[in-house]
Amino acid sequence: MSLTVSDCLKLPSLRNARVLAGEQGLNHIVNNVSVLEIYDVSLFSLDPAVNDGDLTLTSFRGIASDYELQCRHLEYMHSIGDAAVVIYYEGIFLKEIHPSLIETADRLGFPLIAMPKGRMDCFYREVLYDVYNAIFHARSKEKDLINNVVALFSRLPEDRKNLPSLLRLISDSLKCTVLLSDTAMNNVCLSKYPAANDITAADIHRLYEETDCSNSHGAETFWQGRTLRIFRLPFTIFEYRNFSIYAIDELGFLTMDDMYNMVELLEIFSKLWNMDADNILENSLISSILDGDAEKMRQISAKLSINIQSINTSMFLRPVFEGLEPRTKLRLRREMVQQIKACSEDWDKTVIVDTYESLIVSFIMYSSAASTDKEYLQDMTKRLNALCKSYTISFFPCDNQAEETRRTYLLYSETIPLAIRMFPGQKLFSYGDILFAHQCETLCREKADAFRICRNILKPLLQDADSDALLETLTVFYLDEDCDVKSTAARLYVHRNTIQYRLTKIRAITNFKTDDTLANHLMYQAVACYRLHPELFAEI
Repeated sequence: MSLTVSDCLKLPSLRNARVLAGEQGLNHIVNNVSVLEIYDVSLFSLDPAVNDGDLTLTSFRGIASDYELQCRHLEYMHSIGDAAVVIYYEGIFLKEIHPSLIETADRLGFPLIAMPKGRMDCFYREVLYDVYNAIFHARSKEKDLINNVVALFSRLPEDRKNLPSLLRLISDSLKCTVLLSDTAMNNVCLSKYPAANDITAADIHRLYEETDCSNSHGAETFWQGRTLRIFRLPFTIFEYRNFSIYAIDELGFLTMDDMYNMVELLEIFSKLWNMDADNILENSLISSILDGDAEKMRQISAKLSINIQSINTSMFLRPVFEGLEPRTKLRLRREMVQQIKACSEDWDKTVIVDTYESLIVSFIMYSSAASTDKEYLQDMTKRLNALCKSYTISFFPCDNQAEETRRTYLLYSETIPLAIRMFPGQKLFSYGDILFAHQCETLCREKADAFRICRNILKPLLQDADSDALLETLTVFYLDEDCDVKSTAARLYVHRNTIQYRLTKIRAITNFKTDDTLANHLMYQAVACYRLHPELFAEI
């Protein structure tokens, strides 16, 4: 039987600990126990590893007074698959466990446990010993890799439920390095144990070729002065494609039953994801481009016979699945990918499409005929609307270089929430929309002369008795309805004469000239900044 957080609380070293929040996660499986005493915000910008159900011990000593950063670390622990967190030395290093930390843990369903307050005689080593001893005894009674990995995988955020995460959980659970390879011995996915292990896919293939792996107990071999065992199990999966799973065991615990369990897990999730070999490679290609890995991009594009130079447009689709069950979200995301592929094939478009983090990413060859592209896009959005009503699509010209495309992706990731706030209800965002939102945010943040001018343009309106109605009309007129009086009136549910009256009043108050192109641009920029950060205009 797997060890749970609830089981750990019965151990001698945790018997007097208090569960402060996140009780709904007490059934989380615990496979490891670790100590966290390094706090660095740069962690949040990295692609985090997947943890194998860690019970994390910490005192938050380095950030004892920074409650916001404590909450962010709690969210980070939850996102990488930790089972629970245990807080030490409350009332000593940590003045208090702030209510925001408790609220965050309850929202996440992530157990927040506190050791006795004001006690210096509670030691990490005691919990480390008790939990590891309990894990060992639990595993000696029953070894259930499949249920254990499925339970851990189900707790991951949707954007982390992918093949690398699955192999990471398998390798951590079995304490071995795992390699998924195709028939040509190409590296599809490699997960190392320990993570700092410097063995490569090429090393594993070479060791296999030099060693007879037909032995059901694995074949003994030597690598960098160390004795290890290598296992290989060929199998057919992913739309009848042939693969092999390799495992490198340095501890002597691995069996062929474990290898069969690995294959069964891959079969389970391949059916759930509807993956095939080309999808895996396409996903790897997308990851290599957005991660800025130019060498890997060239290798995979050659394998798929794709001319990267022919791809001239990148598309980022951001679905919103609020309130849906995880399985439903996964199904909808997969069906949206399938519809984009089907639509592109119908319109004879070259397309590479798959998920990346929480997005659906496509690289497309747009034709020179604008009308054809418009019809293609209308068809695609029609198909997507049948699956999901809430999403945004953003288009960018491709740089044809992985490093430059990653910069575009980072700009998009940083700016799309701002663009959505600036243009609410809009589904299609051009790179001009994204760049404009980024420029306005920079302008507001730096508060330089350009922002001062924008603020002064709207200052007279803010001082008018009808300021709310005037500013609402102005922002809708410019940002939502492309300066069209009739559609502005319809959106605000007033007569068009009312809009005309308000615009006339705005011109009189601001001395604004509608026939001046540059003045119009400044007004557009001013109302955009106001919609992004109205609180900055209230300071005047």
